[in-house]
Amino acid sequence: MESKVETKITSGRGIFWLIHFAALLVSASCFAYGATIYDSLPETIPTHWGAGGRPDEWEAKSFGTAFFPLMMGAGLSVLVALVAAVVPAMVPPEKDPSDWELYRREGMIRGTVAALGATSFLIAALIGVLTVAGWRTPDHVPAGPALMMVPLILGCLVLSYTSASRWARRTAERDGVRPTTEEQEEDKRWVGGILYNDPADPHILVPKRAGSGTGLTVNVGNRAGRTAVVVFLVVFVVLPAVFGVFLAL
Repeated sequence: MESKVETKITSGRGIFWLIHFAALLVSASCFAYGATIYDSLPETIPTHWGAGGRPDEWEAKSFGTAFFPLMMGAGLSVLVALVAAVVPAMVPPEKDPSDWELYRREGMIRGTVAALGATSFLIAALIGVLTVAGWRTPDHVPAGPALMMVPLILGCLVLSYTSASRWARRTAERDGVRPTTEEQEEDKRWVGGILYNDPADPHILVPKRAGSGTGLTVNVGNRAGRTAVVVFLVVFVVLPAVFGVFLAL
């Protein structure tokens, strides 16, 4: 049974579902546009493009060949929304949690739902852009948007969790709830609630924070952990972003 605090802080969670709705709206808009130009599409349309954005596979025009990417994107958005719906069950509260812990947990839940929604929206937008480009300029589909996807998703993840962590602290303080000294020390060891920061811990990978799901995260408190993060950012964020901008020019 939920406490009064839990009932109070969960009441505004529904607004984050607007992001998931927006992802479906993107797919629906592309469907609507495709329906208006379907008859004008050539009888043979490209269904796959190589690394240079040039088509290398073609099939006869049909509803499936023209709209399959959008159907896949819409299905993925629905799947992500279902995952977001069970996030509260995936982030169980600790036994006899303090009021501060309840606010912190709610922040993690909101951050996860928002991060999933933003990811769903970006993927739907990418599929929509590439699909429409395939209809309008089938001889060349830009690769830039795909290369920019990972940096954008990572940026949304950081923004979602950082904003949610700040919301939890700000809302708790407004309601007169403050962490204990022990909880404050615990908070100092986490960056945005997702990255661990403990110079005294030599491990690179450590368990995620209690109440934020299962799995491992990176300890940026030691040199090896920071190096791992920098290498990851260079390989999967900086280089794709630079290459994507270069192709867009």
